[in-house]
Amino acid sequence: AALSLDAVQSILEHARAANQRNNLTGMLAFDAAGFLQVLEGSREVVSRVYGRIAQDTRHRRLVLLEVAAIDERQFGRWTMGFAPATVARSELYLRFGVEPRFDPFRMTAPAALALLSALAAVAAASAT
Repeated sequence: AALSLDAVQSILEHARAANQRNNLTGMLAFDAAGFLQVLEGSREVVSRVYGRIAQDTRHRRLVLLEVAAIDERQFGRWTMGFAPATVARSELYLRFGVEPRFDPFRMTAPAALALLSALAAVAAASAT
């Protein structure tokens, strides 16, 4: 069953509190069919959190696109930024994906990160 935006907001509240305790940052994009997420933090903590996500039976078709050491956080201003997928963002989805709809399963790791960065920039601009 598809998740409602209210259910996702509840998940976000829990994740943000846990991420703050664990010095994690990141970004999450969502539509009724799926999520695209990046986590930033220490290797140990990110691995532990990913392990919990992988064990959660609510998740299906979990795909790890990339694990990489970084020199600087791209999403450091958020314990978990959030961008619901909308038709209004179809230009971004087409720029970083293969079609003008949110489809994280058909994205490369660099394209997924670029899309999340673009969505974070839109979210930051609308928050100011």
